[in-house]
Amino acid sequence: MISNRFSNDKNETIKLNKLQKKTKKTIENKIKKGNYKFILTKCPICKSFNFEKLSEKDRYGLFMPVVICKKCGLVQTNPHMTEDSYSNFYQKEYRDLYNPTNSINNLFEDQYQRGKKIFEYLGLKEFKNKNVLEIGCGAGGILKAFKEKGLTIKGFDLDKRYLQFGIKKGLNLNYGKLDDILEKNYAPDIIIYSHVLEHVLDPIKELKKIQKLMHKETLLYIEVPGLKNIASAYNKDFLQYLQNAHTYHFTKQTLKNCANSSGLTQIKSDECIRSIFKKGKKESQAMNDYRLTKKYLLTLESKIIIPLNSLEVEMLAAMIKNKIKKIKNFF
Repeated sequence: MISNRFSNDKNETIKLNKLQKKTKKTIENKIKKGNYKFILTKCPICKSFNFEKLSEKDRYGLFMPVVICKKCGLVQTNPHMTEDSYSNFYQKEYRDLYNPTNSINNLFEDQYQRGKKIFEYLGLKEFKNKNVLEIGCGAGGILKAFKEKGLTIKGFDLDKRYLQFGIKKGLNLNYGKLDDILEKNYAPDIIIYSHVLEHVLDPIKELKKIQKLMHKETLLYIEVPGLKNIASAYNKDFLQYLQNAHTYHFTKQTLKNCANSSGLTQIKSDECIRSIFKKGKKESQAMNDYRLTKKYLLTLESKIIIPLNSLEVEMLAAMIKNKIKKIKNFF
């Protein structure tokens, strides 16, 4: 493990409110009773089981075994919950654990501001008469930013409450997942996949499906939490970055490896992570990011200041008091 802080002691790293604590207990009981099952899978990029353990829990103190693949460097939750378990979690506990007090209106505004940044990052010189598709659009705030620029928008999501919020704002949002979109014979000019890929169980399979929607010039924008961006977020703490809903934890390089394995070519990327891809040729050789990623995480951990608990404070105070007494006796 990175350090003893990452052991499965059930202690949270962030402050939880009453609803979050209640939700956490519900999830723990489901894991204990076997309602939430876990499965060990091979690395999706290099197909190996050559893993090194990094953590046993997430920021909420929930069981979450995180490993790094020594063959390619992809950090992943493994074993991870089964597809049925994740589905149940998203329906029953996800919102209460992750956004217990945040209103849809606030989330929509956050999406809208992100949408404006995505539009700028894409650097589109010509965008009139272009159409954009967002998979996992939520309430559609990102798409609102594109609609204001004159693009034709369409979004898909599985949260009916969020979809209705966006529909009332005049956005073209639809209930459905990627497989439903493939049936519509639809080829957008831009596809937005923002904070979705880290949740899927087979990212390469997912990216191959997405390519069926892409024509030669389609731009695929992928945004995920950047593992090597933790120094600029999450209080510079890897443990606060970890969250049980995320199956994969990408760096710029491992996302590129993943996309290349599916037949996509990276056009632009950073460690935030924001990346743009086009259809390309599948690359057989992936760059191993294991050494650099491990070094980055260990360096982060070396800078963490861990507060003392009450017992440690008492022991330290007693030691100092004893030292002072010896110094006084010496003089």
